[in-house]
Amino acid sequence: MASVPELSLPPVVQTARWIFRPTLLLDRAREECGDVFRLRFFPGRALVLTSDPADVRRLFTAPPETVPTATGNSPIAPLVGEHSLLTLNGPPHLRQRKLLLPSFHGDRMRAYAEIIEEAANDRIDRWREGDVMRLQPHMSAITLEVILRAVFGVEDAARQTELRTAIENLLLYTASPRAAITAIRTLRTGELVGPFARLAGEMDRLLYDEIAAHRQRGGLEEREDILSLMMCARDEDGESMTDVELRDELVTLLLAGHETTATSLSWAFERLLRTPHALARLTDEIEDDAYLDAVIHETLRSRPVVPIIGREPQEPIAFGEYELPVGTFAGASLYGTNHNPAVYEDPKAFIPERFLDRKPDTYAWIPFGGGIRRCIGAAFAQMEMRLVLRAVLRRVRLEAVDPAPERIRRRNITFVPQHGTTVRVRTVDRAPARPEAVAVS
Repeated sequence: MASVPELSLPPVVQTARWIFRPTLLLDRAREECGDVFRLRFFPGRALVLTSDPADVRRLFTAPPETVPTATGNSPIAPLVGEHSLLTLNGPPHLRQRKLLLPSFHGDRMRAYAEIIEEAANDRIDRWREGDVMRLQPHMSAITLEVILRAVFGVEDAARQTELRTAIENLLLYTASPRAAITAIRTLRTGELVGPFARLAGEMDRLLYDEIAAHRQRGGLEEREDILSLMMCARDEDGESMTDVELRDELVTLLLAGHETTATSLSWAFERLLRTPHALARLTDEIEDDAYLDAVIHETLRSRPVVPIIGREPQEPIAFGEYELPVGTFAGASLYGTNHNPAVYEDPKAFIPERFLDRKPDTYAWIPFGGGIRRCIGAAFAQMEMRLVLRAVLRRVRLEAVDPAPERIRRRNITFVPQHGTTVRVRTVDRAPARPEAVAVS
C-alpha cells in the first residue's frame, strides 16, 4: 500500500502551529495531503489523521479490543482516573457505560431542564444595557452551576461555593502557560504533579465529601441528581460503583459537560453575531425547535470544540489506500471531517439551513465522536444549548464589539473563541419568560 503523505513543515513548526494555530495547520495539511495525512511533532511524536467519513466509520466501529482509545496515554488520564469512561476499554468500559446510561434517559433529562433555565436566567439578571463583556465566562458559570446541581446534586450553598472555587481554580491553572510543562511531566510519570496535583487533590477531597454526604442523607432513590442515580445503579452482578469509580465519572462528566458545552454556546453566539440573517431568523423563531436545532448542529459542525479523537490500533487498519501498522497513533479529525468539502458545500460558511432538510450524518458530523464511545452526554449537552440559547435570545439583544470573526485558539484540549466572544449588551428584558412546560427533545 502507499505511504501516508506527510506535511512538509518541520516538526518543530508543526508543533508550534498545533499549539497556537491548530486549524491553520489542519487546513494546510488537507491542502497538501488530502483527507489522510501524518503530522510529526517535536520531539518525535507522530499521528495519522483522517477526515474521510468512510475512514471515520471504520475507526469508530472497529472492535474495541482491536482499536482501543488513546485517552489512557494522554495528559488528562491521571486527572479523570483509570475508571473513567474516557480511559476504560473493553468490558470495563461497557459496564460503566451501562451504569451511566439511565442517568441520561429523556425522562430523566426533563428534571434537569428547570435547573438549566434557572441558571441561565439568574446569570442574565446580572447583565446591564451597555455592558461590554466576554460571554465565555458567563456561559461557563451557567454550565458549572448545572453541573453542581444536576450532576453533583450539591444543595448546601457553602459547599457549592467551596466546590465551585476548587473547580474554577483547577481549570484556570490548566489554561495557563505553566500547565503545558506540567502536562509534559504528567505524561512522562503517569501521575499528576506540582500545582496540578495540589489543585486536583483539593477538588477530589470535596467530591469524596459530597459522596459521603449523599450516603449519610440517604433517600437516594428519590433524588434526581446524576450522582444519586449512579450510586443506585447496579451492574449485571448486582455490584454498585465504588467511591473511586464515582469520583472518576464525576470528574469525567465535569470535563466533558462543563467547559465543552460552555465553549459551544460561546461559539454559537459568535457565529450568530457574524451571520445577521441567521440571528434574525433564530430570534423570530426562538420558540420553534427546528431552526434552533439547526443552529446548534451547524455550530457544532463549524466549530467543534475538541479537535481530534485518538485511537491506538492493535492490528493494522486501513485509511483509504493507506494501511496503518500496529503502533500507529491514529485519529479522526473532528475539525477536518466536519469541514470536509466533499460532504459540506462551502464548509467554512455558517449555514444553519443545511440541517433543516437533513439530519447530521453519523460519520460526517462527529462533534460527539461515534460508535460505542460516542459521548454519553450528547443529548444533555444539546438540550442545555437549546435552553440557554432560548433564554438569552428571549431577553437580550447582543452585538459584536468587533465585526471581524474571532479566531480559533487552543485552551487546554479545546478550541475556543480567541476573545471569548466579546459582546455589547443592547437591551435586557428584566422579566424572564418562564413557560409552564419545557420541551425536551
